[in-house]
Amino acid sequence: MKKAKNTFILASAFVLLASLVQGCSEKTDGKKEDGAASAKINTDPVTLTFYGNMSEELFQKLVVAPVKLKYPHIDMTLVPMTKKIDELMASGEVPDILGDNISAIGKYQTLGLLEDLTLYVKTFNLDLAKIDPVVMDTVRKNSGDGKLYALPISGNVVTMYYNKDIFDRFGVPYPTDGMTWDQVYELAKKVTRTDGGVAYRGYDFQDLFQVQYNQLSIPVIDEKTNKAIVNNAEWKKLFENWARFYTITGNEVDMTTYGKGLNLFSKDKTLAMYSTSSFFSSMPEAVKNGLNYDVVSLPSFPEAPNTGVQVEGGARMITTTSKHKDQAFLALSAMLTEDAQRLIARNGNSSILANSDINKDFGLDIEVLKGKNREAFIKNKSAKPFPSITKYDAAAFSIMRSQFKKVATGQADVNTALREAEELINKSIADQMKQQ
Repeated sequence: MKKAKNTFILASAFVLLASLVQGCSEKTDGKKEDGAASAKINTDPVTLTFYGNMSEELFQKLVVAPVKLKYPHIDMTLVPMTKKIDELMASGEVPDILGDNISAIGKYQTLGLLEDLTLYVKTFNLDLAKIDPVVMDTVRKNSGDGKLYALPISGNVVTMYYNKDIFDRFGVPYPTDGMTWDQVYELAKKVTRTDGGVAYRGYDFQDLFQVQYNQLSIPVIDEKTNKAIVNNAEWKKLFENWARFYTITGNEVDMTTYGKGLNLFSKDKTLAMYSTSSFFSSMPEAVKNGLNYDVVSLPSFPEAPNTGVQVEGGARMITTTSKHKDQAFLALSAMLTEDAQRLIARNGNSSILANSDINKDFGLDIEVLKGKNREAFIKNKSAKPFPSITKYDAAAFSIMRSQFKKVATGQADVNTALREAEELINKSIADQMKQQ
C-alpha cells in the first residue's frame, strides 16, 4: 500500500508539473510570467540548501517541484530545523535559503544573516504588486529600516473548530461563519455542562495568535519612545473579551489546566469550541478516534467584522553567506507563481497573492477536510499589521500572554495585570538595550 501511495503522489506531481506555466524550457532573457528575468540568468547547474520545518514529502511537492519546473538547472536540498541555526553558523554550513515565519525575520537579521532583497526585485523585475498588500506591508514592517529581508510565501489561518457531537447532545445549534465574540460567548454558556458524569467545556483558545497577532491590531510598544503601551482601554477590551469565557461556571481554568484546549478538543472530546491555527497533522488521528468536528471562521469584533488575526505566515529569506544569491532569488520567485501558490492553498496554507480565487482551493488535498466547511479558512480578511513592529515585541508579547494567563486563572484582575505588564515590558526593553 505504501508503494502504491508513493506512486500515486509521484504521478500526481508529474501531472501537476505538466499543467504548470508554459513548459519547462529555460530562457536567459526576456520577461517571464512571475516577472523574474530582465537580467540574464545563469543556467549552470546549481544545488541550493533550504532550511525549513517540513516533511521531505511536502518539501518535494511545495518547494522542489515549482522551482524545478521553472528553473530546471536548480536543485534543492532540505536542511531540517532539527539542526539549530547557531550550530549551522558555527560549522560554516548556513543554508542558502531560510524558510520560517514572517515574525522570525528580526531574529535572523539580528544574527546578520539576511540579504536585502530590494536590488534583486528590481534586477529580476519581480512584480510585488501581485502580493496581497496587507501581507507585503507586514513583511516590510518586520524587515524595518526600509529594507526587504524576505518574500512572503504563505499565510496562516486561525479558525474556530467545534465538536458536532457536543452540540447534538445538548440540542444546541452549531456555530456559523461570521459570528461575533458576544454570540460565541452566549453559545459557550449553553454547551458548558456536566452530563453523564462528563464535564463538557464551552470554549477555549490558543493565546499565541489571538494575543500576539490580535484582530484589532493593537500594539504593545511605541516605536518612537520604545516604551510599553498596554495599560490602556484597548488592551483592557481584549483581555476582558477573552477572560469572560473562563468565568462561565464549568469553563474555569487554573494554572495547570490553562492552555490544554487542544487535547481537550482533539483527544478527550470534551471541549465544544476551540480557536487555533490549523492542526492538520494531528487531525487524522483525532478523527480516527471519533472526533466529529467542523470549522467556522474566527469570531470577530463589531468594529472589525469578518476580520481574522494578523498575517503570520511563511517567509523565505536569502542568507548573506550564500554563494548563489541570484539563483536563490529565482527559486523564491518560482514559489510565487499562481500554480505554486495554488499548491500551497490546496495543502492547507492560504495563498498570499492578491488573486483571491486561488484560495478557493484551500485544503482540497487534505483528507480530513473533505466534506468540511473549507470556506471558513478564507472567509475573514487578515487584520492590518501593527503601526510599527520593534525588535522588542517578541519579549513584550510573551509577557502579555503570561499576564493574560494570570487573569484567566484568577490570579489577577485585568487592571492589575495590564499595569504589571507595562512595568515588566519596560524593564525588558531596558535590559535588552543594555545588552546591545
